[in-house]
Amino acid sequence: MFTKKTFSPYHILFSRQLNLLDFECEKPLENCLNRQSKNGNIELSGNHMLLYAEKVYNYAKACLNDYSNYFSNHLYTQPKLFTILALKMYSKMTYREIIEWMQLSDKLLKFLRLKTVPHYTTIQKFFKRISETSFKELNKKILSKFTLTGGNIALDGSGFTNDYADKYFAKIRRKERKSYVKNHIAINVDTQLILDDQVQRGPRHDTHFAKQSIRNIKIYKPHYIIADKAYDTEPIRKCIK
Repeated sequence: MFTKKTFSPYHILFSRQLNLLDFECEKPLENCLNRQSKNGNIELSGNHMLLYAEKVYNYAKACLNDYSNYFSNHLYTQPKLFTILALKMYSKMTYREIIEWMQLSDKLLKFLRLKTVPHYTTIQKFFKRISETSFKELNKKILSKFTLTGGNIALDGSGFTNDYADKYFAKIRRKERKSYVKNHIAINVDTQLILDDQVQRGPRHDTHFAKQSIRNIKIYKPHYIIADKAYDTEPIRKCIK
């Protein structure tokens, strides 16, 4: 049995993992490149990393302002920094590695119209500065390209620690339980697209996010809602019904 070849970083079980390469833009690639670059003869066909960068840049251009502050240096726009950040996550590189890789990519620098490559700390500061609202607006723009009704939707939450002290030091200062940021998402199992996400600081149980997520995903009319034992409560069952 032959499966369709995709250029996704990975596949989860038997479901297909979509990325921005699978998103269809209304305008052809040639017109987009002619509009965004001075040189209209840039050839990006055949290079999937450059195609991925083109898709990311288009969505970031539609959702993000050029500059976060009027008094900034105005050296690099936010869509360009977001494209570099997305390439870093897509290729699973570090901040230093993605900057070194971009210095060798002439076509990508020409497409983004960058005369100099930003320092890796610039990408780090941009990632800390970008707001949750911008991510939600970008995800909403992506979801508008698809008709997601029916199917299965999975709920889950995960914590990200912001304290890297070892256990011995935590025991001395009498703070063994480390605080972390809680991220709760709801995805479509078939496409792996994020349908709803909630972020909150501090340790909280998954049931605090479940009801709001279930109400938000009802517009997709799912056949099944999949979750682990953390959501096995009677109020959540009533909310699903």
